[in-house]
Amino acid sequence: MTDSTASRSPLILGEVLFDHFPDGRQVLGGAPFNVAWNVHGMGLNPCMVSAIGKDDPGQQVLKAMQTWGMSAEQIQTVEDKPTGAVEVTLKGGEPVFDILKDRAWDYIQPPAIKDYSNYSYLYYGSLAYRSERTAATIRQIIEESKLPRFVDLNVRPPWFDTSWVSQLVDGADWLKLNHDELHRLTQMPCDTRDDVRKAVDKLRTAHKVANFCITSGSKGAYLATSDGDGIEIAVTPPHPLVDTVGAGDGFASVLLAGLISGRPLRQVGEAASRFAGKVCENHGATCQDKTFYENVFD
Repeated sequence: MTDSTASRSPLILGEVLFDHFPDGRQVLGGAPFNVAWNVHGMGLNPCMVSAIGKDDPGQQVLKAMQTWGMSAEQIQTVEDKPTGAVEVTLKGGEPVFDILKDRAWDYIQPPAIKDYSNYSYLYYGSLAYRSERTAATIRQIIEESKLPRFVDLNVRPPWFDTSWVSQLVDGADWLKLNHDELHRLTQMPCDTRDDVRKAVDKLRTAHKVANFCITSGSKGAYLATSDGDGIEIAVTPPHPLVDTVGAGDGFASVLLAGLISGRPLRQVGEAASRFAGKVCENHGATCQDKTFYENVFD
């Protein structure tokens, strides 16, 4: 990858929201926003395309981005819809998430971007595809930008429909899944690394995806490249484990940043594993301390 490519920003599209916890805490997040926040911490300048309401939470989003130094140029305001929110409750000690419907990020319009050549990758997930307006925007940007795509699926009913898969992933440069999601999409066993390879091959053939990142929790991760080689990445255990919120987003952030900078893939995967472990030593998916993001690839 050339130096000019390495300096180009990723275009990141999707939800920004607040997680509302039973103890009254409100934590800013949404997987695409977490990735944008993290890659900015690593020295890139992501362009975040999302939407907020004309309300206090929306102003909090803009203030947080300004404080962190992120551009909010492509953050849209939807006057008659509230900013995104997730109600988190505990059942049997486990968190249950109610991703509230009809929120501002369900109405993301195509961004005011005429020239996509300044961007390196288009990153998006699948949650934002739940509404027709935002889904249409995703399809339009895929078609107009022709950018390499990093797709991070979240295969969790009721916020996912298998009929979306082709529209979201066909021809993608990278597809990130965990091993449970890989099983759901392929209906193949994914218990061993050989199982994972066979399931990946099935998806690659069906959807013409070049490269895959399959995360498997404590079993680490597997990077399957278009040339047929696979790279095993060991897990980096956190000490201490605080929570696992945002570990997958952290892994995706480093993988995306490493791809943009043109680093060797094994180095990038190992750095992603270390960073995901570090996120698990921290409360929440992101950090407001700049030092948290220093020397990620060292």
